[in-house]
Amino acid sequence: MDGIVLIDGGCRFCRFSSKLLKRMVKGNLPIIPETSFTEFTLPDIDSIKWVVGKKVYVKSDAIARILVHAHWYFQPLRIMFLLPTRLLDMGYDWVAKNRLFWGKSVDDCAI
Repeated sequence: MDGIVLIDGGCRFCRFSSKLLKRMVKGNLPIIPETSFTEFTLPDIDSIKWVVGKKVYVKSDAIARILVHAHWYFQPLRIMFLLPTRLLDMGYDWVAKNRLFWGKSVDDCAI
């Protein structure tokens, strides 16, 4: 795996989503709380972050790049990322905003 996933880490929805990503991806997917990352300053965006070297990908772009490493049976999900990034990010923001609807408590989520 050539990158690392950074999550908020404070809420159950973030932890649930990271566990789901770990199951979807082949090999070891390194996921750490964003507060533990000290290599360089990150953009101030409330989102999942995929860090590869010095590049940081956020929101739907991060997820699209992570899914490249998914098992073959999850690869059809990548077709969704043919949609415009702006539309995908709107969907990402909607899911994040409505995460209680998805059945996970937000606890003390910073998002």
